Amino acid sequence: MAGPRVVSPHDPANRRVSVRDLLTANLVTAGDRLRFIRPRSGEEHVATVSSAGAIVLPDGSEYDTPSDAARAVANIQVNGWIVWRTDSNRTLASLRNELRDVEAGVTELTTASEFLQETKGQVRAGDTVSITVRELLRHWNAHTRGTRITRRIEKDLTSHDLTTFPHFRDVTLDTTVRFFALDEEQPPKSSDEQVLKMHTASTPEPDDGDPPQIGLKVGNLLSALNGVVFVPPEGSVEQAITQMQIDDFSQLAVMAANKRKLIGAVTWKSIAIARHNSADATLQDCLIDAPEIPYDQELVDVLGVLQSVGFVFVRNERNEINGIVTAADLAHAYGDMATPFFLIGELDQLLRHIVSKHIDLADVVKLCDASGSREIKSFDQLTMGDYERALQNPDAWAQIGTKLDRVSFCQRLGMIREVRNDIMHFNPEDIPANTVDMLRNFLRMIRLNVPGC
Repeated sequence: MAGPRVVSPHDPANRRVSVRDLLTANLVTAGDRLRFIRPRSGEEHVATVSSAGAIVLPDGSEYDTPSDAARAVANIQVNGWIVWRTDSNRTLASLRNELRDVEAGVTELTTASEFLQETKGQVRAGDTVSITVRELLRHWNAHTRGTRITRRIEKDLTSHDLTTFPHFRDVTLDTTVRFFALDEEQPPKSSDEQVLKMHTASTPEPDDGDPPQIGLKVGNLLSALNGVVFVPPEGSVEQAITQMQIDDFSQLAVMAANKRKLIGAVTWKSIAIARHNSADATLQDCLIDAPEIPYDQELVDVLGVLQSVGFVFVRNERNEINGIVTAADLAHAYGDMATPFFLIGELDQLLRHIVSKHIDLADVVKLCDASGSREIKSFDQLTMGDYERALQNPDAWAQIGTKLDRVSFCQRLGMIREVRNDIMHFNPEDIPANTVDMLRNFLRMIRLNVPGC
């Protein structure tokens, strides 16, 4: 990890940034609307950006800084860079950090730390701080949620006594999450006093240095939290049929308008059976039981339901039915993962064969588990990281009997190990587009150049 960054008064990254600077950099434009929302007090304040870079309130008054404008409308001392948001839901603070990234090459650690410090102060002051997952990742110079960056963000949040709700890894990239203090006694409540579950997940450090294993959650699928079309229980069969044809749906939710009480579902099959039994069948006659799950459930846990029923409705963090996952959604999510999944399994078997054939187990244990804490008794216990550590050793490499360059080989093996966890645990966000070609080329090279393969 890099050491502490030396702060210089001449460093552009530390100069005082103004809204005018954001305007000059085209990060905001004249006339853009800004919003300052305070849910606890039921207040929403609106302002606009002037052509001179000032913040203009509805009464025509202008302020040079976001904090002055926020203080004017809310009559409290507050960090305006955090509370004012654009219509694209970005805070002025995030735009300021983006400008600093461009101008001065601020490191990911500095940007993330500054952001979390500001967020912590705002949360402690009792104000709401929300952000999209995509924008959250940007503070760590990341675009996807691989296992390593997820662990890094979780540790940084914890070090600042913060957590997000919903958890940032359990939803889609464009879902908005809210920050809370870890020691906050009660989670937020919805309008009907339904208590929501807080997530303060922490992931233990693995002994062998491999990242934690994080699989897909139901909420990671776009359809899971993308809204749901439904008919009320007092609706008609014709209404359901029309809606299903309009949207080309195979099933439809039947529930109350508040989206909290799911009555059931209707499908083409249930309608056909009911109408076959009685031409006058009502919507209630067509109802079938509708499976439902929380958004933060592991996707692998619902495979059986999807196989038998074909669909499942999803409850969001406010306990509303807010999406549906079908077998087709599952096929799309996992379909592109099948090839790299099997290739990585093939590579694992091939590397185990090479290591077990040419290197004594005792030597491998010395290289991979010198302390004996893992109690390795068989080659079957070795991980991709173990293969890399063993083959990095010049003496062990010499026993392989290949003319391939050890350094280049292990560098590529290290790259493959980096994406292996995301492949094996179906995390498609962080898998490079060229992964299949990289794996096939590596396998081909091994078979052509390593004896006994």
